[in-house]
Amino acid sequence: MKQALEHLQKEEFTEARRSFEAELVARPRNLEARYNLALLLQKSGHDDRELQLYEKNMTYGWHLPTVVNLSSIYIADGKEVEAYSLLKKASKRFRNEATPRYLLAELDAAAGKIDAADKWFRQALKADPLNGFAHIRYARFLAQQKRGKEALKHASRAVRLQPECAMCLNILGDIQIKETSYNSAVASYQMSLAIEPLAITRQRLIDALHKLGEHKRAERMQKALDAWKKHQ
Repeated sequence: MKQALEHLQKEEFTEARRSFEAELVARPRNLEARYNLALLLQKSGHDDRELQLYEKNMTYGWHLPTVVNLSSIYIADGKEVEAYSLLKKASKRFRNEATPRYLLAELDAAAGKIDAADKWFRQALKADPLNGFAHIRYARFLAQQKRGKEALKHASRAVRLQPECAMCLNILGDIQIKETSYNSAVASYQMSLAIEPLAITRQRLIDALHKLGEHKRAERMQKALDAWKKHQ
């Protein structure tokens, strides 16, 4: 297992795959090894085998990263019922984990079950109050329900818990725009860009500057962004 991880760090993917496979022959109950092999195969485009490995892991025991990735595959394949069932079982197995609960909440929200979604989000935060991803996902849900003040509270909490999370800062900025806090949104997008300089975030910053009335600054940034896109 150690040797396989060392190969991964060196981006020696063929050697890593062989090491993980050898580990599983010797120790078939090694859930981490099978999970890492599945991730590696996913990068190589072996989607069918990836699914088989995750499902095989579940026959040996409960492994939260496996649950998350397997449920994601089920959802992508249109198997929401299977994903929901898996996540609901996981929520009972992992009593102090927010992840299966906020994923259940998002499935319910997508199905229009707003009250059920809100309940799962609150259960996620009760299970792990310090989980920044639970807070930011709940914030996004609350904003969609036009519960702006609550959304700002949870998004701000997420950023305090995970100050290096560019996605969290983007969502906070989006909520601040909806609440017409344009100066705050500009600051959030700028912090996000400092962490992860994405074009989509730069566009959000430009739009926020327009809302703030800083049109000349926004236009200069737009020209620079358009020129950069032409050369990509």
